[in-house]
Amino acid sequence: MRKILSLLLIILSVTFGIAQTTTTPAKKTTPKPVPATTKEKPKVVPEKVIKTEKAAKAEEIEEELTPENTQIGNPTPNKVEPTRVYDYTNSDLLVKWHELIFELIEQTQGYSPNVASRNMAYINLAAYESILPANLSNISLSDQLQEFHRPDSLNIDGRFFNPAVALNSAVFKLVDKLFISAPYIWMEKVYALNDSVNAHFTRQLSPDAMKKSKLYGAKIAFWIYEYSKNDGGHQSFLRTYSMGYKLPICQSCFEINRVADLENTGPLHPKWGENRTFLAKNQEEIDIKPKVEFSIYPNSAFYKMAKEVYDISKQVVPNSEKLQIANFWDDAATFTYTAPGHSISILTQVLKQKPVDLASATELYSNLAIAISDAFIVTWRIKYQNNLIRPIAYIKKYIDNQWEPALLTPPFPEFPSGHSAQTSTMATVLTSKIGENIGFTDYSKYFVGPPKTFSSFWNAAKECSISRVYGGIHFRDGIEQGEELGKIIGKNALSLRYKK
Repeated sequence: MRKILSLLLIILSVTFGIAQTTTTPAKKTTPKPVPATTKEKPKVVPEKVIKTEKAAKAEEIEEELTPENTQIGNPTPNKVEPTRVYDYTNSDLLVKWHELIFELIEQTQGYSPNVASRNMAYINLAAYESILPANLSNISLSDQLQEFHRPDSLNIDGRFFNPAVALNSAVFKLVDKLFISAPYIWMEKVYALNDSVNAHFTRQLSPDAMKKSKLYGAKIAFWIYEYSKNDGGHQSFLRTYSMGYKLPICQSCFEINRVADLENTGPLHPKWGENRTFLAKNQEEIDIKPKVEFSIYPNSAFYKMAKEVYDISKQVVPNSEKLQIANFWDDAATFTYTAPGHSISILTQVLKQKPVDLASATELYSNLAIAISDAFIVTWRIKYQNNLIRPIAYIKKYIDNQWEPALLTPPFPEFPSGHSAQTSTMATVLTSKIGENIGFTDYSKYFVGPPKTFSSFWNAAKECSISRVYGGIHFRDGIEQGEELGKIIGKNALSLRYKK
């Protein structure tokens, strides 16, 4: 009996072993819950920073550009720029800060073009004022700007003082104040950049020099921030649309296009034109008015001007050059640098191509940013004085009620074009300050196509202006008068004295 049982056990064990090796089912596993992706806090880098994002492809993209500035190819998921080393002792320090500021503008709630232009002006004003103890040939903009008076307590000697450390401190403090609504992950990058710059200079300077320079920059930031509070735009990012403003009603009056602005109940910054400008000349009335009288009659100049927008829109089709141009300059808030950010990005890209000393960089950035900020105030003042109808409303009423433009129509009056005014301001200032035929490559709109090359600042400004006609959101008179306004604002800004 024992032998029989032993034999049966052997047979069963052999059979079970064969089954295990031939028919073992796949092991069941329960997938673990995947945690929400989080970005690591940027590491502090005490050395010069090397930018390497897909640098190997940069030359390929450069070759795809044609002399006529047309874009060829598809958008790229990441910005592709040539590899370079950042030197914190020259213009690279401001370049590095602006690259981060542009990303903050994209990510921060309430950063309309108006808010962006205002806050970049204050940041760059602080940057300029912070380096003065080390640059005795430069003078403060105190008493050159409205209500701007430098206290005597800020007049210190240049001993144990480093301008780059002071500038870094001033910019950091103001960015921290002005981007208070930015997402936490982006403010981590702000703190990381500040720490990186300080770590770099801590190894070179004495503790006294670091302390004195950082404290001075912080004092400059506090002074500029207090100055900014009384301009009419303080904390304007909290509500960019007016809930109580009553739009005028008339045949030629602007209307909000609810298809484009379904979530909004009012126009964008209707009181912005009442804000304090930096230059007193820009607070005065500027004689820019529509040259084409409103009319609904088919033989009228205004009707023909609207018909031009309508006819051109038929050419703005997928893969066309006109659509590429319209998209390239469509600097709408919440997913781009905004229009003023795009203009200041042009200066940033020029300085990346050819760095200058820190004092020259602060002069260029502050002069340009102040000019663009004033351009937005004056443009908004004229916009709401005229309250002119947008092409989408006019064309739907009097030409084709099924028509839709290539770009979404923004919620503020048509005349004059803000894009034209601020890019014309940019071209006026930078042509005077840097040169007439300065070529550059614009990498800022990588997500709509490859980068574009321009032969001059005016070349870029002119394309920006016509892009608004291609996009179907401006009449030709609006862009031409916007350009004239920008020239006036730019010329006024160039009257600022930076040297003794």
